[in-house]
Amino acid sequence: MNLGRASLVLALIFGLKASARAQAFGLNEIGTCAVGRAHTGTGSPCADPSVIYWNPAAATLLQKWTVYAGAAAIRVSGDYTADSSAGVFPSVAPTAFPPHLFINYKGAGKWATGLGLYVPYGLTSQWQDNFPGRFLALKSSLLTLYAQPNAAFEFSPGWSIGGGPVIGYSRVELNQALDLAPVSPSPGVTFGQLGIPQGTEFARATLKGSSTAFGFHLGLYGRLTPTIQLGARYLSEVRFKYDGSNARFEQRPTGIVLPEGNPFTPGGVSAPLDGILAAQFASGGALVAQGVSTTIEHPAQIQAGVGFSGLPNTLVAVDYFWVGFRSAFRELAVNFDGPAAANNGVLIQDYDNAWAIRIGAEYSLSGRATARGGYSYVRAAAPPETVTPLLPDMDRRHYTLGFGLPLLRRYWLDAAYLRVDTEGRRGRVVERQSRAQRDSELNGGFYSLKANIFSLSVRAQF
Repeated sequence: MNLGRASLVLALIFGLKASARAQAFGLNEIGTCAVGRAHTGTGSPCADPSVIYWNPAAATLLQKWTVYAGAAAIRVSGDYTADSSAGVFPSVAPTAFPPHLFINYKGAGKWATGLGLYVPYGLTSQWQDNFPGRFLALKSSLLTLYAQPNAAFEFSPGWSIGGGPVIGYSRVELNQALDLAPVSPSPGVTFGQLGIPQGTEFARATLKGSSTAFGFHLGLYGRLTPTIQLGARYLSEVRFKYDGSNARFEQRPTGIVLPEGNPFTPGGVSAPLDGILAAQFASGGALVAQGVSTTIEHPAQIQAGVGFSGLPNTLVAVDYFWVGFRSAFRELAVNFDGPAAANNGVLIQDYDNAWAIRIGAEYSLSGRATARGGYSYVRAAAPPETVTPLLPDMDRRHYTLGFGLPLLRRYWLDAAYLRVDTEGRRGRVVERQSRAQRDSELNGGFYSLKANIFSLSVRAQF
């Protein structure tokens, strides 16, 4: 039995990189102060060690030992409305809680050293069992953790450089239904041609994999005048090789009984189809547990910004953010090392580069308390042909509010809220077979997406 490439779209686990709100599959909920200011943390850094991510050079602005720890709660709501039935299928993704931890030390000299642990890529998409796109994905989950040792040096009064290596650990999982109709029981013939309806689920697939990879992060920070500061950072691409990942398959009953005269039983006698398919899940079959591998590049990031503090008690910041998906996420080569190796192939993604414009403000209140707010516009990376249940990527608008509050003498509490609004986007629930296929023939419905994000962090200085 030839499974057919359409029934092994499950390999798209390596393209899942699902995200609720950032460019394509990126996350920016790294440090609550920056979240409250709409992620404007590069040209006008927050006064906490999350600068190790937002601008590694700005670590020289901190004093003594400083620790910053927290997490964000990301709650996504969305659905898919099918053109054919007008049915609405809601997303059931769980709330995600990406954490962050930063430590920095700055003594009397010009050097600062520290360590950052943060999640720059991640989240989960999940759909109900009756979702028409379940043959692309029922659940897709990504978690990528970066560990970044950091060193910063003040090479001139008010000007610093900084950076360090990045050690990345990435874990992925995909749960997917398999459609029997495109499967070929014999060369040149599919079950669909033999009368099996499209969308007949006969199996569930679960793929899991992990990988470790390396990159680097660099930053520059300086003051042009007492009221104007600027900065830039470059986070390199990190290439993950998911070798030795596992694919497992579970048979699902179809309840179909083959009529007399069928080509699958001796003498063409009537028989349950599930019993015939069971051989594919046993030793020697195509759907036994097996390995699968691919290589994915987490793309490079560039962010630059400027801050102005010439107004009373007020800081205004503007940042530009760019992510290089065009070179990193064009095609994905997927290779099985078991009976499904005949289905190895290249999956078309054709992402463009993503970018965002971010505007934030911070106002100092009495008693050292701080109020924050901001707005950002995010341009989606996915082309019209690659809006899928794995990642229904679309343009987004972010509205943020936050505050900072001193606690005792050594501690500081930051809290922030971010609202994600979109206009929705048309997308597909079927596989794209070639670049000749355009969105007008692939897309069969409309994805909507909203998100509410709460972030909380505590800073301590010793």
